[in-house]
Amino acid sequence: MKRLFWLAPAIWLTANVFTLTGYPAVWVDEILSADAGIHLAQGKGFVSAAWFNQPSWEFWASYPPLYAFVLAGCLRLFGISAFVVRSFGLSLITVSLLIIFRFLKRLGDDSSRWIVVVALAVCEPLAFLARAGRPDSVSVFLLCATSLVFVERTWRWRGAILFVLGFFAVPAALQFAACVLMLGALLQIWFHPFTRREIALWGTGAACGTAALAGIYASQHVLRIFLESTVASTHSSAGRLLQNLLLRNGAKPFVLSDIVSAPLRDYASPVVIVSGVIVWLVAKRLNNSLARQLSSFGLACAVVIPLAIQLLGKYPIYYAYMGTVPATMAIVAACGRLASKGRYANALVLALLFIGGAGQLWWKGWSQGTQTVFDIFRQVSKEDTVVADYPAYYQLLEQCRELFAVGYGGGKVMPHFPAGQGDRVTKLLVRDSMFAEVAKKVGGQWNRIGDVIVIRHDGFSRLVVIDDDTRKADIEPMGIYARSTTRSTTTAVP
Repeated sequence: MKRLFWLAPAIWLTANVFTLTGYPAVWVDEILSADAGIHLAQGKGFVSAAWFNQPSWEFWASYPPLYAFVLAGCLRLFGISAFVVRSFGLSLITVSLLIIFRFLKRLGDDSSRWIVVVALAVCEPLAFLARAGRPDSVSVFLLCATSLVFVERTWRWRGAILFVLGFFAVPAALQFAACVLMLGALLQIWFHPFTRREIALWGTGAACGTAALAGIYASQHVLRIFLESTVASTHSSAGRLLQNLLLRNGAKPFVLSDIVSAPLRDYASPVVIVSGVIVWLVAKRLNNSLARQLSSFGLACAVVIPLAIQLLGKYPIYYAYMGTVPATMAIVAACGRLASKGRYANALVLALLFIGGAGQLWWKGWSQGTQTVFDIFRQVSKEDTVVADYPAYYQLLEQCRELFAVGYGGGKVMPHFPAGQGDRVTKLLVRDSMFAEVAKKVGGQWNRIGDVIVIRHDGFSRLVVIDDDTRKADIEPMGIYARSTTRSTTTAVP
């Protein structure tokens, strides 16, 4: 049976590689996360032309920098494309799964480590992050690496590695650092696995990493930008609460529906929680103390971590790994300790996780295919400076002189393109619903010179060729606009 499980990594990698760029379509978070790394790989410095609150010549500080820095090295080696960006995330998730396999082996869990890794590989949070182009793939890797180091007690440089992993926690993501603290607290309550020295090493590293990051931003005069974009952002509960306290702007910091639904944010969570409750009840009836302890810990992770992260900031699907990964590991391991019938229960859990996770993502990636390179984009030349919507980003990146993402500018700090920068823009590629807003940010008058069609699938917009099927779908026109040289031309959508 175990030999069959060796096929799982090959199947998982093959299915992901062949459907990697099919779903999701290139989306806003992917470009916001990768743009600074792309500019660094191009030799333009650690800057971004995609964020609403920073000009494209300023040291980028709108999000913790670790993912973009490491991604830049990958792009220098393999070139810049959506496939390379997503392959980077896929590689990190794959290595993370191998680390989990080693972690469980070191714990002596030979009975369930195979099925735990397969369950994590097919559950929605990791299956999505493997192809989403988001920086959370780095956080998953650091979380798994930290877990392994804590159980590898014979490593010579173990203390130094713990310090380094702590050092990179905040540069990876603020919410990741909060997740590690909460997960560590739950582990200490249930199992008491950490010594004071280990906690001190990781904590000292985290403090030094935070201080180093703050020092870098302060030296570049962008520390305030970082704090406004992260700690005080209106996208987070804590940020809205902080603004409400300081600015008295009446912002509603907490939304009850978001808090209540946080533990059920992805398809895997209900399966894991229901499985955990059943395993706990069976373990209690059989008087299996270890299975009961593991399942109760898993349930705590599945509920407490999502609620806490939502209260501190937000808990979208790409953060769901924080609760789902430890919960799945604990509950599947507990299920494997409930006699031979636990195998059948695990098989059912695997099937449900696959259907709601990797299975649907692979199908969408295969059925939607890759994006078409449109002939109409040939109206954009090497002499053009372009503002483009996210689905067209990679296609236009090497085709024009300078590229701005459609979300560049428009914030309170930078409501319009900086002086002189907007005048350089010669082409716009934006959907009709966004044209007025973009034209206002850029300035000037514009003529529509071509059309593209945008189709939506599950909230992700992609460019398609119009045919009988797309006419029935949720479509939206997108126009290509050229700057007008006549004053009589208006900025209204034709």
